[in-house]
Amino acid sequence: MFRKITAGALATAVGASVLMTVGAGTASATAADLSVNISEVSPNPVVVRGDRDVQVTIEVRTTEAEKVELRLKPDTDAPHALKAKEPKLVREGELWRFVTTFDKSDHRGRWVAVADAYGKDGKKLTDTAGFTVKYVERRWRKADTRLAGFDAGPEPVRKGRSVYFSGRLEARDGWKWRGVRHEEVEIYFRANGSSAWKYVTSADTRWDGRFSAKTRAVRSGEFRAVFDGDRRLDDSSSRPDWVKVKSWHHR
Repeated sequence: MFRKITAGALATAVGASVLMTVGAGTASATAADLSVNISEVSPNPVVVRGDRDVQVTIEVRTTEAEKVELRLKPDTDAPHALKAKEPKLVREGELWRFVTTFDKSDHRGRWVAVADAYGKDGKKLTDTAGFTVKYVERRWRKADTRLAGFDAGPEPVRKGRSVYFSGRLEARDGWKWRGVRHEEVEIYFRANGSSAWKYVTSADTRWDGRFSAKTRAVRSGEFRAVFDGDRRLDDSSSRPDWVKVKSWHHR
C-alpha cells in the first residue's frame, strides 16, 4: 500500500509504496537552479524490535523547489501489506523533513526512497536512496559482530575503472572473533561533500567470513561495509575508507 503525506495529513494508502507530499512556499523558482538530494535516511538500517514502532526520518534538501513528493517503496515484486501511520512533517526553508513509522507488519528487506522535486515551471528532478528494514525478536542476546579489515581501492583510481572491496565479517565467540560464513554484506557510498550514504552493491561471505565485491568509480568519496544482522548476530558497520577518483587527461 502507498502512504501519502500532505502537509501533515495522511491519505488512504494505495499500491506498494509510501507517498509523502508537501507544497512549497512562495519563493520564486528558477528551472536551471532546481535541485534535489535525499541527504539522510535515519535510522538506516531500520530495526523493528518485537511489537515496537520505529520512527524513521527522511530529509530531502532542494533548491528552488515548489513541491516535493517522497515515495517509500519495498524493493521487491512480492505482495505485501503495510499499516499506515499518522506522520509528522517539518519544513525548514529548503529542507523537507518527512517522518513516518515502521512496525513488524511492514515489508522486511530492501526499500527505496524516491524524491521528486518540481520547479515553478513544472520541471521535475528525482533523487533516490536505499535503506533496509529488518525485524528481530530479542528473546536472547545476539552475538556481537564486526567488519574487520575493510578496504576499498585502488586509491586513487581513474574514473570509469573498478573500485574493489574486501573485508571479513566476524562474530564474537567467547573471547575470540571467528569468521561468519554465508551472510550478506552491503557496500554503501557517501560522495565527497555529501552527508547521505547510498547503497552500491553487496557480497556474500565465504567459509572464513571474507567477502569481496566491486563497482565502477564515478566520483571521490567514502565507502563502508554494513552487516544488517539476523536472529543470531547483531548488526555492525565498518570504518569508512576514502577513495579519490581522478578524471582522464588527454594530451
